[in-house]
Amino acid sequence: METAVRWSSRSTVEEQHFLLVSSAEPTFKHCRVESYDGVELKYDTISTKRNVPTFRAFDWPSHDESILAVGEWSGSATVLKLDGEQPSPLSLPVKSQRPVNAVSFAKTGLLAVGLERVRNDSSLHIWDVEHRLLASSSSPRRTSLEPVRKYASSESITSIEYFQHQPDTLVAGVKGACIRLYDLRENTGNPISQFFTTSVHNISIDPLNENYFASTGTQKDTTIHIWDRRVGPLSSAACLGSGSGHNAQSGSVLEYRRAFELPTSSALPYIRSLRYCRGESGYLGALASNGHFKVFETKQTYGSTTNELDQSISINHEQSSVQSKLRTEHVHHFAPAADNQPYHRVDIPHIVAFDFTNLAGPKGRPSALAIHSDRSVEVYELQGRPPAFALSTAGHLIGSAIAQGPKAGLSTQNDVFAPAGLFHVMPSTESPVEKPSTASERLDEPTSPHVELIQKQRRERKGRPSSRENHERWFEDYYLYRTHTVGTALATLDVSRRRCVQGYLFDCQKNLSLIAEDPWLRDMWEWIGRAKRLAMEESLVVRGIDLSYLGVYNIWNDDLGKSNQALPMDIAKKLSIGTEKSIRISGMSGNPDILYAIEAICRRLDLPDLTSVESSLPAHRRLCLHLCGFGLSREELDASTEALAGQGRHTKAAALALAHGDVKKALVALRNGSTSTHRELSLALAGFSRGTNDESWTSAIASIETSIPSTDVYALAILTYVRTGSWPSVLAETYLPLYYRIGVALLYIPDPDLTTYISTLTTECIHHGDIEGLPLTGLSEQAVPLFQNYILKYHDLQSAILAISHTSPRYFPSSLVDIWRAEYRHRLNAHRLFIPRVRFDAGATKLSSSATASSNGAKQQSPALAPAARQVSLKCNNCDSALDRNPAHVSSTSAPLAPPTTTTTTRTAGSIFPDHRAGTVCPKCGKHMPRCVVCMLWLGMPDPHSKGGAQASAEKVGGDGKKGKGKGEGRGRQLMQDFVSVCRGCWHMMHAGHAEEWFASTRECPVPGCGCRCGEM
Repeated sequence: METAVRWSSRSTVEEQHFLLVSSAEPTFKHCRVESYDGVELKYDTISTKRNVPTFRAFDWPSHDESILAVGEWSGSATVLKLDGEQPSPLSLPVKSQRPVNAVSFAKTGLLAVGLERVRNDSSLHIWDVEHRLLASSSSPRRTSLEPVRKYASSESITSIEYFQHQPDTLVAGVKGACIRLYDLRENTGNPISQFFTTSVHNISIDPLNENYFASTGTQKDTTIHIWDRRVGPLSSAACLGSGSGHNAQSGSVLEYRRAFELPTSSALPYIRSLRYCRGESGYLGALASNGHFKVFETKQTYGSTTNELDQSISINHEQSSVQSKLRTEHVHHFAPAADNQPYHRVDIPHIVAFDFTNLAGPKGRPSALAIHSDRSVEVYELQGRPPAFALSTAGHLIGSAIAQGPKAGLSTQNDVFAPAGLFHVMPSTESPVEKPSTASERLDEPTSPHVELIQKQRRERKGRPSSRENHERWFEDYYLYRTHTVGTALATLDVSRRRCVQGYLFDCQKNLSLIAEDPWLRDMWEWIGRAKRLAMEESLVVRGIDLSYLGVYNIWNDDLGKSNQALPMDIAKKLSIGTEKSIRISGMSGNPDILYAIEAICRRLDLPDLTSVESSLPAHRRLCLHLCGFGLSREELDASTEALAGQGRHTKAAALALAHGDVKKALVALRNGSTSTHRELSLALAGFSRGTNDESWTSAIASIETSIPSTDVYALAILTYVRTGSWPSVLAETYLPLYYRIGVALLYIPDPDLTTYISTLTTECIHHGDIEGLPLTGLSEQAVPLFQNYILKYHDLQSAILAISHTSPRYFPSSLVDIWRAEYRHRLNAHRLFIPRVRFDAGATKLSSSATASSNGAKQQSPALAPAARQVSLKCNNCDSALDRNPAHVSSTSAPLAPPTTTTTTRTAGSIFPDHRAGTVCPKCGKHMPRCVVCMLWLGMPDPHSKGGAQASAEKVGGDGKKGKGKGEGRGRQLMQDFVSVCRGCWHMMHAGHAEEWFASTRECPVPGCGCRCGEM
């Protein structure tokens, strides 16, 4: 505890007091609130208590705010006068020195002191401070130095709290053992009740319902327990409160497990403070060490049925471990953690201490006083339940009212109420329907003070941000750190649905045109497009070894995945021998089959030789360079640099040429530029190529660097290489795009260093969810955790599932990808985008198909995704068998009732009848399908997959039976004419064409006397 704050329970509307505590200095400041306008709190200091002994714990009593008690490291408890001079503080010593863990005042003047464990001595001392103060003022030499009560021999007390309405009763936490309730009126020294648990820290009692109290675990355990003292195991006959304790239980009534765990945190924070609200019962505030502040709103459930008591409560991390009448109503997140990894926030002042006030805020809700790390004081008010406000799946904002006031706003996360939210919504004077907004529009609305602070800290930060940090900042600026109107906010929240409607699916080129505002997604789809083209051409398949969609990490380490389903069984078994995912250290290939495949692929693709670095695995480097867009031939390099220069990207063209060792081409690209930066860079590069390295040249390089804009990363890369002449120094510049750094490393870094570099980059990209790392992981199994962290950070499930569907489940199964796919289908259905959802299903199924050899040697596509379950089945009226020709629905032992008379030997699988009758008769008994109630002819149509059926269909739609006739919508309508149409009311059947013609003029069933209005169904 370095900083703390305590609100005076005697504060009124006219005058409010609080206490600021600093254990580092150490000092106590007694403060009075001057004014509060709903945003800024102004206060003045009444008095400051200095020269305080170093302490570990303190308490400010509510019955007498002129004194306070501190617990020292030596074991003594000292009572100090807060206001005015105090000649000699009252010291309460102990026999054996040990630290004081907790002190607590009762309103009767009793002071409880909790100490660390020492053998054969009590650790819970009860002192009568009022009596001691009076005795010391009258005759200080005659005062006794013994406490009035002693408890917990040879044990360690971690936390103490008195019951205010029963000042002779207290609750104490015994380290590693239990929580005990003591009645000071009893002389036995035994507790009246105890709860066996290790969560014995930060005990806090609900002041408005003292039947409930809460506690937390150790620093490694962020579990919060709420206890009911009425139902604990009793140790004496004393009666506590109004409960009798018949339904005794040994566990807590409510448990919040890992309440402050972050999905991407490297370390779990610990709970620094736990306080109950003074103004309204059931509000428990908890503050973590990283500044995450949340309030658990609990309510009592009044009911006597077993079902109500057995309901398990699960909200985020909260679970009810036993039967309880206490439930979690809501969880209020006041402020996010300072090290919140999903957004990598800059160092914003975070909360270090808080205490609830006994007064309501400006909106009539409970409020808390918080201290930030920069020593600023702020008031937080619970916002209550949101009004009738919702965003429909159609993109419509529905609400009865929007909260107004100094802190009104809509947060990026549900129920996050920070003083200045990250996502602001302003009332719009224009209808979003009349003037739709797109996410690509740059707005110039004024930013909030919170955003201005972030931008200021970014400017003051030394060094250039990395490429990954630029992506995170772009996302924050684009979606979070700007003020939105209602229309633009809806458009921002509707990006996924709008992209889907526009055709954002598996066509890489079309996707590139739909995500022009996001350069990182563009790079991802460009890489997937190249990998997809190579996979379709089977350019990366040799002797059954398929290297399609693999990344640099996989190729360099011969890692084809744990469950690569694209490999034949014999090859997969052969490759799995001794492959314990060995990271290459010596540079020798671990598997000769993979080495042969990679060399064969390099010859097939005619990849250029590698001459820039000596390597024991040149083929691996050449293929890795090709996968990340490097290692270009002279002709390809000429075409790429000319294309980039034509787009005005001269520095990128020069950097690409320089990385491939072509200084002349880099100079040409820079000299063709139109800015002074291009000319200065060309002069610097020309001097470097001639070996110039004198003092004037060095100063000229430094002046050029100051004139280069920070956004031109390729110009900075060229200047870094010119200044140092070392490619490793270029790799150290993380502001460069990742693919460029990978290409430079493959071209110039030795094998051992390259292995370490690739492994380190891959681990970082997976940890941070950086999709720039896709050339490293490929769309292999390593991409699944990368996309998982990407979804957590950027909330873009759509792009992740569309990308990973190219390889899962075709090459490897993943239960997590299956969950993403099901969730994305559910979202499309919720938006009523049924046709795009069907297109997604069809595209994903096609991507999951792999070529397998059939019995006759021909290749056939077998999808790994199971088709949708059959919803409708037509059965024969004669034998009650399915009318389809699936062998699973035809009994192999039953004989036909009406064998065919034809001598044709051609049969369709699952049918005992020739092809020309398939689709018109029952495959088991040979009986016809029912008759059409309009034309009275047999229903059914020839199977288009059979020889006779295909000819009949072609003749029907084309007239002359030639394939290709009747294409388009007209051909489809003609094919549908003979389909079966069934009424769901009367179950009469007819041809689809006859049904369309009949119901065009009437709604009644064509069967006389039926009376069913089939046309209305």
